[in-house]
Amino acid sequence: MDILNLKLINFRNFEKLELEFPDTGSLLFGDNGTGKTNLLEAIAFFAFGKSIRGNQDVDLINFSKAFFHLEGNFRQNNIEYFLDTNVEKNKKLIKLNHKKIARISELFQYVKIIYFSPEDINIVAASPAYRRNFLDIALSQYSFQYLDVLRRYFHLVKQRNALLKKKFSRSEKRSWDVQFIILSEKIIKSRLNYLEKIKPLLSDYFTLISLEKETIDLEYIFSFPYEGSLKESLHKAIATQEKNEIEQQRTLIGPHLADIKFYLNSHPVRKFASQGQMRSLAIALRLVQSQMIFLQEQDQPILMFDDVLADLDQKRAERILKLLSSDHQIFIATPNKKLYEDYNLREIDVASLN
Repeated sequence: MDILNLKLINFRNFEKLELEFPDTGSLLFGDNGTGKTNLLEAIAFFAFGKSIRGNQDVDLINFSKAFFHLEGNFRQNNIEYFLDTNVEKNKKLIKLNHKKIARISELFQYVKIIYFSPEDINIVAASPAYRRNFLDIALSQYSFQYLDVLRRYFHLVKQRNALLKKKFSRSEKRSWDVQFIILSEKIIKSRLNYLEKIKPLLSDYFTLISLEKETIDLEYIFSFPYEGSLKESLHKAIATQEKNEIEQQRTLIGPHLADIKFYLNSHPVRKFASQGQMRSLAIALRLVQSQMIFLQEQDQPILMFDDVLADLDQKRAERILKLLSSDHQIFIATPNKKLYEDYNLREIDVASLN
């Protein structure tokens, strides 16, 4: 997959800009604050319909302006299509080939981008929410059907929580519980299947990056006791937690509360791994995410490195770059272009674009 060109108006620190990109990608260099990450954020907006960095849409509008506008031509499996986005303070409109998309989530079918960030270490080292978010996005890029089930699940949890905040009939709650179990089972089975597939890939990538003879494993941590049948376990957990859920007025079990535990040589990574090992594992996870998309789509996603490799020693950084397929379109944002001068990417001095 490639982005062929980008046009933006009033996005972040850029009032107006048009760029064309080669199929190999580009090296975006310049001092901090010049807008390197902003360009990556603009491209990634086409993949997710929102900021990849967690910012609100209104915060992406250039200071004192009323809107921002993005346009991009993409190519996927030799098919070209056009995406444009217009965001005002209270309105967002996204079009594919000049037709409004029904849901922002539809973008997951068309634009596949893997964004490597220094904050990715949180996937390994921080709270379960980071790991759930990584898994849900990776799975949604791998399977659009999963994204639809996930969207329905979170909508149902919201409605179920609303039910728990008021008086309800037994039959009403039972109806919501049945749907909750159906969607929970689908999500958990998809997650378990995906994690089982990535285990060998993750171990291979970690070894290639670190050159350390260590084993990587992972475990899905359920939010309820799981024994035998998944459906029966969910039924029992709902019955067991019913009193607590009514008291706390929220759903206390389910996929939205699960976790993933990573192991290095059979020891929990969060307790025993070094910072370098955790960063290598986080990068390996992103590479696996990319490889899974390729296996599903037979087309390489766009890769974006937001000054990630600078935190690693030179040898590890070089090994990561060598792992990348020449079929990828790659964007690297860095204040130090010398680190990547051997990679033969087109260089863009971001400071000169303002």
